[in-house]
Amino acid sequence: MANTVNFFDDLEFSTEKVMIKKMLETDTSKEIRICLSKDQIMKEHIAPAAIVVMVLDGEITFNVDGEAHIMKKGTAINLDSKVPHSLHAKENAVIRLSLSKFQ
Repeated sequence: MANTVNFFDDLEFSTEKVMIKKMLETDTSKEIRICLSKDQIMKEHIAPAAIVVMVLDGEITFNVDGEAHIMKKGTAINLDSKVPHSLHAKENAVIRLSLSKFQ
């Protein structure tokens, strides 16, 4: 069975909290949308498995291993499992997080 979603449908931004929504799930991965408001920070955390983070709209600073990566619309980065990272929105941003279910 095929499922379709649009990552831009029903966008929600909040200055109170990071807006996270699971968009799709398969046997091997989860596709998650993260909406960050301008100047919002997602504090340092780790993912339990490998991830790919892609900026669909806006701009963020993605901090990992002491490096700040400026990521604009269309930019992607991958990380192995359990790598500490944080995000800072330079403007409103829509982010796609692909989370592997394999550790």
